[in-house]
Amino acid sequence: MAVSRRSFLAAGAGGAAMAVLAACGPTQNQSGSAPAVTFGEPVSVTFWHTQTGANEKALSEQVAKFNGANGKNITLKSEYQGSYTQVYQKIMAGIQAGSPPDVAVAYESMVAEYMKANAVVDLTDYALKGPQAYSKESLDDIFPQYIEANKYDSFNGKLLSFPFTKSLAVNYYNEDLLKAAGITKLGGWSFDEFKKMVAGLTKQANGQTSLYGTHITNDTSYIDAFIYANGGALLNNEKTKVRFNEDPGVQVFDMWGQQAKDGQGYTSKGYDYQTDFGAAKVANVQQSSTGYTFFRDAMKDGAKNKWGIGLIPQKDAAKPVTVMFGGNVTVFRTTPIKQAASWEWIKFFTDKTQTVDWAIKSSYMPLRKSAAESPDMKALWLSDPQAKQAFDLTQYARPEPNITAWQDIRDVLQNALTAVTTQKMTAKQALDDAAKQADKLIDEKR
Repeated sequence: MAVSRRSFLAAGAGGAAMAVLAACGPTQNQSGSAPAVTFGEPVSVTFWHTQTGANEKALSEQVAKFNGANGKNITLKSEYQGSYTQVYQKIMAGIQAGSPPDVAVAYESMVAEYMKANAVVDLTDYALKGPQAYSKESLDDIFPQYIEANKYDSFNGKLLSFPFTKSLAVNYYNEDLLKAAGITKLGGWSFDEFKKMVAGLTKQANGQTSLYGTHITNDTSYIDAFIYANGGALLNNEKTKVRFNEDPGVQVFDMWGQQAKDGQGYTSKGYDYQTDFGAAKVANVQQSSTGYTFFRDAMKDGAKNKWGIGLIPQKDAAKPVTVMFGGNVTVFRTTPIKQAASWEWIKFFTDKTQTVDWAIKSSYMPLRKSAAESPDMKALWLSDPQAKQAFDLTQYARPEPNITAWQDIRDVLQNALTAVTTQKMTAKQALDDAAKQADKLIDEKR
């Protein structure tokens, strides 16, 4: 994301990708089914990731645990490869050379590009059937939307990736500021309530705003989230045309454009919204649940106000919705034994013990419903109740589109919002223009 801690493809990467794909040939094991393997002889698999700092340390601990306990003579080699953009570029080069990693993190649009080269394994044959499959009880324990987000309509619904680092779009609110303004409802506002609240919270003097009612996050994931929450759709049923320029999207952009014009909302540079929130300069910020530790620390260093996490505004409070996002993991076509060993790592990482440990150390969402029963998870939620507030919203999270063109469409939508918040275009003009660009991209990428 442009504002949150998600890295996307660099400009121009799509063209380079297509050049690589044109040179790609078939790789091993293209039967579409998982061949039977026998573990016993040593097998080494390489895992490419993007984690740094404390998260990389936590991941390394998981890898060491897997290597010492898998009982199948599998050695996983975990290798940091830079940002998601850099991982993508290296993998595309590896596919062209016939030497991709065995398993790697990826976003959906990247996986779709890899699959154009027939370089990705259908994990259905590992996760849902055969000797390495999850039990029904174990599979049902994983939040279903996390699984569904990794099924690709463009490739006959194949499960081409699996959830890895998941989070969701939430609203961070300064409870003390809201209560001081007479606001007792702390989330799930209607859009009319949200607009009224933002206006009531804003403090201005001599043409300057000292307290903003909201931060306007110019990132497509939050644009998507607000359109979903306003009852809108992003694509038609066939996923051949966009629908974000219909009334729900126009209403959302109108709201943000007016808030920016009236000095009630602003878009910060980088991660300044965290410091601003901690200093009580902004009362509401829509960001990833993963960032709660940064907001917590900013508040401790700043105003020390009471704060929390809740839903973004909703058109229908009875059917709330927000957006999920975060990296997935995908397995490349190499050899049957390496593919099976790569799946063993995914299975290990996503079991209850590991998903709880990872969630606690990384602040990503646990993948399993049963995480709520974990004593360690409960202990974290006792000290950081906002983490529990975010977890409770998981049931309302929906995936973003995973069509190949969506990566480029993200930039188109963000540019459209900039045009609206800077008063250069009306919401309808900006979204209609964005829709034309997006439909053309879909046609070109199909």
